[in-house]
Amino acid sequence: MLFGRITKAEVGQAVSFAWGAGTFFAFLSCGAGWLLAQSGEYDPDMVQIHQWTGLLTAGLGTITFFMVKYRWVPATITVIVLSIAGHYGGNLTHGEGYLFSNGEEALQAGEPAGASEDKVVAVTDSTGKKLIRRTFIYRDQVAPVFKAKCYNCHSASKMKGGLRLDSEAFIRKGGKNGSVLVAGNPAKSKLFSYLLLPEGDDRHMPPKGKLQLSRQELAIIQNWIQRGASFKEEIEEILQSGDDQPVATLPLLPADSSHATAAIPQEPELEAALLNKPVNAPDQQILQRLKAQHVSLTKMSSGSEYLSANFVNTRDFNAETVQTLQGIQNQVVRLRLTGQPVKDSDVKHLAQFKNLTRLNLENTQITDSSLELLATLPNLEHLNLYGTSVTDEGLARLAGSPNLKVVYLWRTKTTPEGINRLRKARPDIKVETGTQQLAKPDTNKVQLNDSK
Repeated sequence: MLFGRITKAEVGQAVSFAWGAGTFFAFLSCGAGWLLAQSGEYDPDMVQIHQWTGLLTAGLGTITFFMVKYRWVPATITVIVLSIAGHYGGNLTHGEGYLFSNGEEALQAGEPAGASEDKVVAVTDSTGKKLIRRTFIYRDQVAPVFKAKCYNCHSASKMKGGLRLDSEAFIRKGGKNGSVLVAGNPAKSKLFSYLLLPEGDDRHMPPKGKLQLSRQELAIIQNWIQRGASFKEEIEEILQSGDDQPVATLPLLPADSSHATAAIPQEPELEAALLNKPVNAPDQQILQRLKAQHVSLTKMSSGSEYLSANFVNTRDFNAETVQTLQGIQNQVVRLRLTGQPVKDSDVKHLAQFKNLTRLNLENTQITDSSLELLATLPNLEHLNLYGTSVTDEGLARLAGSPNLKVVYLWRTKTTPEGINRLRKARPDIKVETGTQQLAKPDTNKVQLNDSK
């Protein structure tokens, strides 16, 4: 309508068609929204506002479609109401505050918001002076992580799976499928184990496309559950040396070694050393082209020019997309091509990525041909082949990979015999097949120990 007004072009038929189609789909959206609201997983007050503004949008769209002569008046009102309906729809889908940043994204790499220092207090009894530490792990560390990464889907405004994580009572209650917390055992707690699943798994939390927990945040939740998942302030005594300086602390709760627990892996030594080496800044034009293709590029550390490239949200993937990466081959340290139609011909473009340490190729179309090339990458440490067609023949080629430490083979065409041959040839390589784990493996997530 604005185009027609400005250019004086005749667009009446196109405008009518647009309003007719828009109104038709608005009514379909209202129907789908009503069905979704019946799940009871959303805040009823917010649903009411979204519901009535949505219906009003559809009704106004109908009036606008038929009122050709004075269309500008109902059209303007429709746009305003549609904006309100869309905003509340965004709140329901993505959580309140989705539109404007509130600083919580800093949690991705930094300390949890609201985390406070433990209070160390000196007390005196018949044996003399002692130091105690007051800690409130849930309030100061766990709750801020839940608020930043989980409340969008699991709070009073939205309860996906019938689960709320905004209070002790609801956390203990669990969701539609029962309890999510087993105090003292992170591996058996869905609240933690679901965080370890590959992003492509329907049960992975947070869902694919949402802001994921950092390794530090995962460690916070793991530590809290391992120590008993207490919702109260705790006190522990700090042992002292002869010069009255604290040297060690007693654990609040002993770790239960009889259960499988989740281990938060340390940064690979090779990668850490690599990040200390200077490298030129990447070409900004190449970065812009990749971002235009929805490739997520993240600096490995503050002030570093090394990058992590994630193609998980890339649409219309093709060979040229990977070729574009060749312009920043020296800067890319981690590369995630999960779920993309990557073929052996695409992997050939990675031959010159000498600084690549982690490569995710799960659920791609690669075959054994790619493994011969990948085995030549000098710094490759982690390789995820989950859900690919690689066989024992290709697996044997990985024995020549100089620094490979972990390879993930869940749901591949490899056999136990082929895996054992690799283990004998390279006992230093950890082969993850998923058969001894409580969760499907993923190199970008923490892993579960093999013990049970």
